[in-house]
Amino acid sequence: MKTKMISTLEEWIPESSNWISDKELGDHTVADYIVLGKLAEQCLKKMNSGNEYEYADAEEIAKVVNLIYQEGNQYTRNAIENEFLTKLSIEESPASLKKHLAILPKELRKEYLKTIMEN
Repeated sequence: MKTKMISTLEEWIPESSNWISDKELGDHTVADYIVLGKLAEQCLKKMNSGNEYEYADAEEIAKVVNLIYQEGNQYTRNAIENEFLTKLSIEESPASLKKHLAILPKELRKEYLKTIMEN
């Protein structure tokens, strides 16, 4: 059985259904974290591609993550902060901060900055 987070991601970002095996779906916590980690990797890849269509895809990923974050419970919010936002922040540099903040919806920017400060 898929978690609400994974079901929502698969609905909005269909390619995410290929990022996790059926075996990994058995452990909901692991599955959520794996999918969020791969989502962060895809977002970074698309953001840094230099292609305007890929950049738009990265913006869409950020919007979906924000939607899940805003509607999620504490577990969901923690998972997004710990996996998605942390992976983005690890790639942070002075040159990329503006780009990362621009792509994130305003509601998620505060949490992103908090994640940078904590790491």
